[in-house]
Amino acid sequence: MRRLLALALALALTAPAGSLATTFTDDFEGGANAAGWAFLGPGADILEPAGGNPGGWLHAPVYDTFAPSLTCAVGNATPFVGDYRALGVTNISLDLQILGTDFPVTDFPVVLLLRNTRGTPGDVSDDDYAYTIGPAVPPVGGGWVHYDFAIPSQSGKPVPAGWFGGSVNDCATFEPGVTWNDIITQVDRVEIIFLDPCFFAIFQQWNVGADNVSITYEQPTSIEATTWAGVKTLFR
Repeated sequence: MRRLLALALALALTAPAGSLATTFTDDFEGGANAAGWAFLGPGADILEPAGGNPGGWLHAPVYDTFAPSLTCAVGNATPFVGDYRALGVTNISLDLQILGTDFPVTDFPVVLLLRNTRGTPGDVSDDDYAYTIGPAVPPVGGGWVHYDFAIPSQSGKPVPAGWFGGSVNDCATFEPGVTWNDIITQVDRVEIIFLDPCFFAIFQQWNVGADNVSITYEQPTSIEATTWAGVKTLFR
């Protein structure tokens, strides 16, 4: 009995911490759009009932811009906004398609940008943001393409590897005194941009769509506590 108790205690003390992953998805089924995703602006996009990946999807059939930007609404009641470090966010993913453009866009990347609006969502002059550059945009007329971005929410580095900081004064460098911590603990808006924020492109008409915008986060659990509870049950 003593040997069994010693083994159980050893397991309780040496077992690694675990986590429970949770994923929240805006799939636009039935016209739902919890995070308020938009290309053109609130109410300007079309929530298509079919043709997505699968089912419903968000459609901007005529978008005059140098590069489309898909954004969520500031202040929405979903995990897309808030303290990513406290929530344990690990990744954001989505499906995109380009149905038409005026000019070739084969060298455009998909970029994930996290923005801290500093409490003034209508004024970008004081915003800070961090972004990472992903693979190329979908081929025009090639159907849905899936994108997955890892979010190093627990990183304590000023700027994690593979990420860039920016502001209105410098597209690729944080303002003095600003670090990754200022962004990841207060994400006000998520943006999916079809171009590097430091680049510019010719103005044209786009026909684009998005589906299955997801965020995954981990809720910490204690394996040690669970194991100790089993030990107590065993020796009652």
